[in-house]
Amino acid sequence: VHKALENHLNGRGAVAEERFFQWIDPLLDCWMFNDCEVLATEYAVCDPLKRVGGSFDFLLRTSKGTLCLGDLKTVGTIHGVKSRKKADAQLGAYSHMLIDLHGLRVEKCVTVVSGPGDVAIKVSDPEECHCAWLDAWDTHRLMQPEW
Repeated sequence: VHKALENHLNGRGAVAEERFFQWIDPLLDCWMFNDCEVLATEYAVCDPLKRVGGSFDFLLRTSKGTLCLGDLKTVGTIHGVKSRKKADAQLGAYSHMLIDLHGLRVEKCVTVVSGPGDVAIKVSDPEECHCAWLDAWDTHRLMQPEW
């Protein structure tokens, strides 16, 4: 499903196994991916001081001009589409790294939840995501053994 979205956003066509069509069809029909400008997909970022990094799923400018940083989550049920929590801490980390690495500030963070027959866009404020990231980082640090 991730590869199908990446291919779609990069204009390569969403080739996938038939068993994933229930996830892919609603995802690719989603308003967010219509008439958008794709700035990056599967883009790796890092924080060398914290020694953490990762790859976000997409950075795009919507048809309305909003700069969105997004992460795709897949779930196995319709209930999962509605109940899946936002990826705020993860998106906050990516957003923080984009600021540090490129001086780029996103306007919205989105968790796109894809399930069989449905998709949900869960929008978050980047500042709330930054706070969630810092909270998660502080919790991680507190759990580390002292040397």
